[in-house]
Amino acid sequence: MYRMLSHISLFILFVFTLTGCAGNQAETKKKTEALQRLGTSLVQQGNLRAGLEKLLEAVKLDPTNSAIHHELALAYRDLGEFQLSLNHFKKALELRPEFPQAWNNMGTVYLLLGQWDLAINCFQMAVGDILYRTPHFAYSNLGLAYIKKEQYQKAIASFHKALKTAPSYSPARTNMGIALERMDRWEEAMDAYKNAISVDPEYPASHFHLGRLYMRLNRNSEAAEELHKTIKLDPRGRLAQEAKKLLDSMK
Repeated sequence: MYRMLSHISLFILFVFTLTGCAGNQAETKKKTEALQRLGTSLVQQGNLRAGLEKLLEAVKLDPTNSAIHHELALAYRDLGEFQLSLNHFKKALELRPEFPQAWNNMGTVYLLLGQWDLAINCFQMAVGDILYRTPHFAYSNLGLAYIKKEQYQKAIASFHKALKTAPSYSPARTNMGIALERMDRWEEAMDAYKNAISVDPEYPASHFHLGRLYMRLNRNSEAAEELHKTIKLDPRGRLAQEAKKLLDSMK
């Protein structure tokens, strides 16, 4: 009888131990998810360092979470800490090889570093995943990498693929215009910029590049109109500063 009671007591203790572990795991998971959401939200709002702090807390609690490593990589990228960004992208992909968003975003870091071939490989990995829901981002980025390598026909083909997936994606139309302009196909480039504006009139890059092309063709009044629109749409942006310089040069 005593032996039976001892076994029952041990069983009850074991059950309580398991229940306690499960409760702790659930609490840790809940805390990790809350930190991840907060960190991601802060980064998206532009509060990069505060967001990074929360994401680092989250990854300490769950170091095998590929999504957290991906968010950390984005935060480090936006802070200009490119090697740290690459480290976390690679960790995210080590944990989850079929992660097209991470492949695409890692490619953007290689673009910023001027490592065109590594960028191209990343973008190709992204678009090669049939489950990737937004391949137009990677196709457009792939086109940019080809522009940097002066492979303009490949760039244009990539932009066409982006637009086939997302016809209203204005950056792909604008970047196609840049590729066409580099090939001295000015009328086609102009059409590409105008198409981009018709799809998204609020995208400043389209106005800027159209205005710059008008200047190149000595159509200064039309150029000034587009450059002023650039400044109005993004008064504090880099393109606005460039637009002001071009306007000053026309005086």
